[in-house]
Amino acid sequence: MSRRTRWAAALVGAFAVVLAAAAVTAPRWLGVGFDPRQLFGGAAPAGTETVSVLGDSHSGWPGSWFRQSVGDGGVPGAQLGTLASYPGWTSVALLTRVPEATRRGGTVLVQAGTNDMLLAGSSPARAADDVERLVGAVGERGVRPILVSVPPSATQGPQVLQLNTLLHGWADERGIGWLDVTSTVMVPDGTWRPGLSDDGIHANAAGGSLMAEAAVAELPALLRG
Repeated sequence: MSRRTRWAAALVGAFAVVLAAAAVTAPRWLGVGFDPRQLFGGAAPAGTETVSVLGDSHSGWPGSWFRQSVGDGGVPGAQLGTLASYPGWTSVALLTRVPEATRRGGTVLVQAGTNDMLLAGSSPARAADDVERLVGAVGERGVRPILVSVPPSATQGPQVLQLNTLLHGWADERGIGWLDVTSTVMVPDGTWRPGLSDDGIHANAAGGSLMAEAAVAELPALLRG
């Protein structure tokens, strides 16, 4: 075998190894929090802000308010960052994803607390403490956090109202942005407006669209602030 032939064979073999490694690691990339653009996106162009999200299923499902606003390029001045959304995760669990959510810099929208109360049994006060800790962890990495309101609940409407009141007040005291995407889909008792949720927990397509409209309307001013 000539030197050129041996070199070509070695190159083909090395390429095969790379492909095999990619095949093994690919399933780890395909988690709930994965978005292809978070792997290949560069720095935000001048005049724009990289906007990521850290939260549970409310921000991550295909028709979510985040995907229909920042994700679809509908928010002026915002470039899509990292989608770090994990169904069923509490605020405490999401602390482990802060490095992922903040790796692109810019701004991170934090929406959590539903599972603290619904699955972990936390009181609104305890849930607020844990969400505040999550927001603080984002800020400690030199990234601006914006706190996002918690969606309605068919079974925990009053607790949702309490939690949002606590979080909004805490954010105002510390000069942290508050993005209210849920008043538009909520009735005064903290439950969903009729027809906007199919399971009493998550927004359906219509509910997600209304929440996205609120994000598009409010977020540009928060990013400029």
